[in-house]
Amino acid sequence: MFDQRIEGIFGVESSEDVLKLLDEKLISQKIKLNQQEKQLLEAKKKASGKSGSTGGPREDAGIEGFDSPEMGGGTQQPGTSVDTQISPIPVTKTWFVDNFGMQGNEIVDLLVKSGKDELVQVIAPLIVEERKALLKSFPSVSQDLVETLPFNDFDWKMLQKNTQSLEIPFRRFVKSWSDGDQEKAYELWSNRITKEQHLSRPERKTLEKTQKILEQNGSMNAQSLQSYGVQGNPTKIAMLIKSHGFLYDIVALGTGKKNNDQAKYYSLKKNDLFVKDAGALIGNLFDDGGSIEISPRGTPRIIIPFNSKVRKEYANALNIELGVAGIIAEGDGLVIEGEFSVTKAIEVSLPHLREKRSEVVILKKALEDDKDALFCLNFSHSSPNKQVDLLKSRNISPEQLEELKRGVING
Repeated sequence: MFDQRIEGIFGVESSEDVLKLLDEKLISQKIKLNQQEKQLLEAKKKASGKSGSTGGPREDAGIEGFDSPEMGGGTQQPGTSVDTQISPIPVTKTWFVDNFGMQGNEIVDLLVKSGKDELVQVIAPLIVEERKALLKSFPSVSQDLVETLPFNDFDWKMLQKNTQSLEIPFRRFVKSWSDGDQEKAYELWSNRITKEQHLSRPERKTLEKTQKILEQNGSMNAQSLQSYGVQGNPTKIAMLIKSHGFLYDIVALGTGKKNNDQAKYYSLKKNDLFVKDAGALIGNLFDDGGSIEISPRGTPRIIIPFNSKVRKEYANALNIELGVAGIIAEGDGLVIEGEFSVTKAIEVSLPHLREKRSEVVILKKALEDDKDALFCLNFSHSSPNKQVDLLKSRNISPEQLEELKRGVING
């Protein structure tokens, strides 16, 4: 099992290659560290007016064997094999996931199951270093607590996966722990991160279904989740996501407006912001209070409400996803402007539109120079007096106008 898992992820042939892979990554980091030290030394020399001095014979050397052409690749020279037991390793708080695609404790479990206990001694110090880096990422939390906190692998895993949502509870726990009320502090912390155990079976199924739908279809609100088959009314779904969503990597993106109501949108947590289904996001937001504007020059604009702190990031992500440049963050929402950007947005969002589909269909056909669609669009964006003139110009009644609209929408 271990060999298959490692081979599938890294393309190596056996579990023994883990040590080789580990050494390569550590050596690579060591070389970078030496280069940084060398640059710092040169900067100090220049600052002190000694940039012309030669310094000591090994003052600017890298790992032994790498700076001599006579030594070949240097892989067999002293210093190229990193002793993880004594060497400080610049490990980040997600080092194992970034480099191996799995948690450190997961690698240890696989090593033990495959009888590679000797490799555990290599991995264990790095797990400690990674956890120190994780602690260091929290303001005013000492990395030395890694030796005293009563955390098990599950505690560390949850903290690493949910750094943002657990920051305040974790810092409260650390303060209570340091103040001496350790038993109560850990009990409160443990109850917080083991909330999944308190979920009923239907609640678990609701969150599992929500996670699957968001993964397949992109971001949406609770009402849309219900329409895709998530059990429960939208309020119940929203409350469940708020209390336990983090256990399934479900996060709130922001809110859209429908009439005077706000609809919060949800997605799966990602390291890099990108929009998996731009059409679903645009369509759902437009249904929840979007509108169409026509500038004095006749340029179309689609306004979609989206009250989020990362509006600009989502505007950029949508531009990249659709291959356009006309989506911007403006006010409490997003604006799609320009014929090309609007046309592309309409194309991807139409399959997801429901309540306001007719408005977008009319705009789409108007952009295609359909005369009836242009008339209907012009009418809907005119003043009452202008609307009367438009009806007279065609010699039609309001009832006939509605019939004309239906023809455009269904035609």
